[in-house]
Amino acid sequence: MIQKYVADLADQMGISLTRFSVIDGRSVGCLSVHLLHLGSNDKLVSALIHQSDLDALSNDICCDRLELKIRVALSRLEIK
Repeated sequence: MIQKYVADLADQMGISLTRFSVIDGRSVGCLSVHLLHLGSNDKLVSALIHQSDLDALSNDICCDRLELKIRVALSRLEIK
């Protein structure tokens, strides 16, 4: 679900994503966050995503914090 959400935001911003991955924070000792990697061609950015935001997204609850974090990450792809 997060991949489609990110892809939709990228499309709205006119960014073509070539890389997308989510790393579960539990693998590095963080129980409530995930690391989101986004790439466009040779550029790569990352953002920390809270589990509560992912839960809200999966329950179709508006989550402004998640949208803002993703938009900021996508805008960094444009700048680099």
